Amino acid sequence: MNTKKIPSLLIVDDSSFDVLLTKKILEKTGRFEHIYAVTDGAEALAMFQNYEHSRRQHPEAFPPLMILLDINMPLMSGFEFLSAYARLESDADYDPSIIVMLTSSSFENDRNKALEDPLVKDYIVKPMTRQRALELAEAYGM
Repeated sequence: MNTKKIPSLLIVDDSSFDVLLTKKILEKTGRFEHIYAVTDGAEALAMFQNYEHSRRQHPEAFPPLMILLDINMPLMSGFEFLSAYARLESDADYDPSIIVMLTSSSFENDRNKALEDPLVKDYIVKPMTRQRALELAEAYGM
């Protein structure tokens, strides 16, 4: 039986309901060890910009192996985060996180745009399901 796990995961989503639902599903699989969330792309970007502070604040969970990123958020959208994160990542001393778009957008244009980005590994239309969570753990876990 495969038991690959994701040691840490960051959910970037402005919907507290979606965050709660996603966290609950991920936790029930037993495959995601540290799950934390922020409400928009700007907050997520700040975590990476302040890398050392974030490492001290979350020593076992930062940087996250995986980021579940919503597209439509206030302050900084998922696509805006991707652009800014790519600029940061090119200067970083760490491996970039695996980014999976987890969004309510089923528009083919959004899907294509997301999957054209080399940082984005998958695109999931909400809600997260147990099956998809297990697939993510198997595909990208350790």
